[in-house]
Amino acid sequence: MFGRSAQQQKPIETLQKQVRDLEGLVAHLAERAGVGEAELFRLRGEIGQQIPERSRQLLAEGKKIEAIKVYREETGAGLKDAKDAVEAYEARG
Repeated sequence: MFGRSAQQQKPIETLQKQVRDLEGLVAHLAERAGVGEAELFRLRGEIGQQIPERSRQLLAEGKKIEAIKVYREETGAGLKDAKDAVEAYEARG
């Protein structure tokens, strides 16, 4: 894989498998609970848009870059996901 050593690739593949397994479990539990695909999609969107309190404070102070940094630190999100989440929150504001 471009840009990644074999040493880095193995943990990434392990995490990707864990995510797939968890997604399967969520789908199974949603089915058992009678939650339809549309509702599950809506719920995932709500959860994905939760912004840490410190990020919200920084946005209110006009410190968008710092808000994105805090979001990344607290959620483990990548730069693009953090930026998208913070900007989506900001747009709703």
